[in-house]
Amino acid sequence: MIDQRFDWMKEEDERASRSLMEGQLPNPKAPRLVKTNKAVQAPKRTTRGVFVRDSIWADFEDVIHYQKKIKGLGKPELVEEALLYAINKYKK
Repeated sequence: MIDQRFDWMKEEDERASRSLMEGQLPNPKAPRLVKTNKAVQAPKRTTRGVFVRDSIWADFEDVIHYQKKIKGLGKPELVEEALLYAINKYKK
């Protein structure tokens, strides 16, 4: 025996099926969610091996930690900035 309290669920299912078959929307004036894929992507980067003294690396990690705390640049951006500085300084 089916509990009478759940008849409304059967009615809603039937109504939804009819609407789907007829192509009707429940509320055609309601705003629709539109997804946009306009997320800014970071440039493609590749890991490079670099040999540096431990003291220099520790200082660099301190700078990274400070930047992370103030929501500044990330590690890849800081490395790129340091490399660009060295390139501009020693470029002929």
